[in-house]
Amino acid sequence: MALTEDRDLQASTPNPATDVPTEPATSDVAASSAPAAEAASAPAEEQHEEVPNPLREEAIAKKQALVSRLQEYVRNADWRHGSQELRPTMDEWRSIHSWHTAEEDELWDAFQTARHTIYAERTKEREAAAEAKKKLAAEAQKLADSREWKATSERFHELMAEWKLAGSAGHEEDDKLWELFNGAQHQFFERRNAHYQELESLHSKARAKKEALIKRLRELPEPDASWNAAQWKSATTQVHDLMTEWRAAGQAGREDNDRLWEEFNGLRQKFFDAQHAHYAEVEAQYKKNAAAKQELIEEAKRIAATMDFGPENTQAMKDLDVRWKAIGYAGPKTNDALWDSFHEAKERFWTEKRAYNEARHEIYQQKSRDAIERRKTQIENLQSQIDHLREKMETTTSQDYLDNMEGWIAEKEERIHDLKAQIADIERKMS
Repeated sequence: MALTEDRDLQASTPNPATDVPTEPATSDVAASSAPAAEAASAPAEEQHEEVPNPLREEAIAKKQALVSRLQEYVRNADWRHGSQELRPTMDEWRSIHSWHTAEEDELWDAFQTARHTIYAERTKEREAAAEAKKKLAAEAQKLADSREWKATSERFHELMAEWKLAGSAGHEEDDKLWELFNGAQHQFFERRNAHYQELESLHSKARAKKEALIKRLRELPEPDASWNAAQWKSATTQVHDLMTEWRAAGQAGREDNDRLWEEFNGLRQKFFDAQHAHYAEVEAQYKKNAAAKQELIEEAKRIAATMDFGPENTQAMKDLDVRWKAIGYAGPKTNDALWDSFHEAKERFWTEKRAYNEARHEIYQQKSRDAIERRKTQIENLQSQIDHLREKMETTTSQDYLDNMEGWIAEKEERIHDLKAQIADIERKMS
């Protein structure tokens, strides 16, 4: 209900022309005629005593009730309901006879103060509601063209809840702001519905593509024990290519997508299980080779520990290189670490041999510098191998192979840590 000071806060003082006492009843006149004569002869101070008047007391009580009513709204800061009472309470006030007493004047002042407070606070409340709704409408208009469908839908629900809590800005202002807010909301949800219709069409196309990919994967040759490395590589490439096409096919809708993926991935897993079995055999050979190389490492350590640099030990150390190469690859997990250990054992022998044959102090310094550089080179090589493995991990789909590569990386990183510790130890000894 829109209010104005002129209309709702008018009549700030009582009107003497209308607010006059009513004519007492005839019986009251008769009843008061006899005491009137006595009052004339009474002392002056007694003539000024106020005679009790039930009608006046009743009028004052009603006005007190009206003041209390409005003051209750003020105490509770209930401006919305209080503003609805401004006109009814004023109408009630005017209907009550005025006796022109000081108490009535005080009540009138309190009545008007409460009315002005309610009006002013309700105006502030509506202005605040208008400001809040303008902000909500402005945000809604910004969101109208959003393509963040889920987040924006949730935000519109939040904005609607905030709108309901914002309160009234007045009927006309509410209608105007609602038209802006609801128009933006309607625009967004129409666009969202159109988007989901288009999405359904795309899902249908993706579904057809994925069904075709499943058919092609099913038609690939079954792996068998006679396959050589080239055949495994070719088949693996084809499976990976199909996976690339699968990712590019798009989404087929949540329900269909999960079902199709289960079928497609089941076929992939069958292939990778066979691949895993094949590489398990290869791994067994790696372990055998690793054990043989470990024996050579121990032999190199024993030779180096003798500190005998004669022709026999020197030739034995050279022969270890030939035997090492004849053993073959020991697998990505251990080959580099084994070579590092073997090289370290040999290096100890050759370094000590050089130190034995050359001037001790100068040669020791040079040997230490060389050892540091070699370890730095090993660190660079290990880091290069780590980088290479990480690149391979980005294109590898086999979880087992991924786990293996993570293990290899961890081993190489640990080896780098050891080499850095060795470098620090050598540098400490050189100082």
